[in-house]
Amino acid sequence: MWRFWFRQSLTTQIFVGMLVGIALGFAYPPIREWKWVGDIFIRLIQVVIVPLIFSALALGMASLGDLRSVGRMAAKVVAIFIGTNLLAALFGLVIAAVLRPGAGLDPSVIAKLAPPQPQPTPPLGEIILSFIPVNIFDAAVRQNMVQLVLFAALFGLIMGSLGKSAEPARRLLETIYQIMIKMVGIIMQYAPYGVCALMAWLVATTGTATLKALAAYVVTSIAAVTLYTLIVLSLLVWVLAGVEPWVFYRRSVDFIMVGFTTRSSAASLPVVLQVAEQKLGIRPEIAGFALPLGTVIASDGTRVWQVMAVMFVANVYGLPVSLETQLTVVILTVLMGLGGTAIPSGGLVNLAMILKGVALPVEGIALIAGVDAAIDMFRTAANVIGRTAGTLVVASTEPNMLARDILYDRRQLSPEEITFRGGPQAES
Repeated sequence: MWRFWFRQSLTTQIFVGMLVGIALGFAYPPIREWKWVGDIFIRLIQVVIVPLIFSALALGMASLGDLRSVGRMAAKVVAIFIGTNLLAALFGLVIAAVLRPGAGLDPSVIAKLAPPQPQPTPPLGEIILSFIPVNIFDAAVRQNMVQLVLFAALFGLIMGSLGKSAEPARRLLETIYQIMIKMVGIIMQYAPYGVCALMAWLVATTGTATLKALAAYVVTSIAAVTLYTLIVLSLLVWVLAGVEPWVFYRRSVDFIMVGFTTRSSAASLPVVLQVAEQKLGIRPEIAGFALPLGTVIASDGTRVWQVMAVMFVANVYGLPVSLETQLTVVILTVLMGLGGTAIPSGGLVNLAMILKGVALPVEGIALIAGVDAAIDMFRTAANVIGRTAGTLVVASTEPNMLARDILYDRRQLSPEEITFRGGPQAES
């Protein structure tokens, strides 16, 4: 029995944990007293937040700090990726405001969840000042995510600009980052049991009301990610690159399906590189730089989903979301996207950081973890589409970097011309 259980993927274990928790909540309401089992999981996630986000983001920004030596093309790639991340976060915010996932729960149900009391919105000047750290150690202790993220980004940029003289600091941060990755991997092994306990507490406390809200969240999140892909990314390709969206999607089917089914940007990268060169006509000089970089700093589907998830948690707990909170969510979502995408279960860990940064209940990730796999397929597909679309746009602005005869299938590359030979067999 136990051997069979431990042979299952973590996603399957978390999903089973969620179902068992729901069943226990209905069948044995006193199980709510075991909520502390789930709280252990939440605390374990919180304890890695500061060292993880600082090391990941500083290292990510340090790699960008070297772009001066790479040139104009690299600056374009970074600009388009950060720009699409920002567009994705804002799009998620708009869709969340329209669809309001998690809203409409009965006030008596919300009261049982004991949400934190909302604070009055301060003046704009105080909001801006609150983003600037006075003491980084104090910000770390209080887990002020905005201050921590901004300091880590500045630290990383300067570290990258110093080159070899900052190599000892870079090696130290890389060691810390690897330790945090390992720690997160260990903590996530406990996730099925934490999710089980928290779902049992939730169902025993609120009944079926939150389950209906959860189903609506899944549908609205998938809708938001799909709409972003079909509207924003299509316009990006059409207007900025001069390529008809249907041509782009038809030529991109291979890597879209790999991203959708594997839910892994790393697994889809060999296929993306192959398709970019052989079917989209993007020169290897751009594809070989932009697409691997995009797996680190460009994840549009994740940005849309994270904003939707944050708003869902706020709505479930009946908390009003001020302009300050919305601005902070967008800033955190975009900046955290510049590092840490290779972290196992990094989407949920980053979501915990964002919830902490805007003073929303981190326990909300227990609601989301059990159904995350369904949404993850769509957001991973959007991630690979977004970074390929951005690369296509950059290639279209550089002389002789986009072979439109290849893109429109008027000719094929000869074996001697092919640089990337990826494909499903190269996945890992």
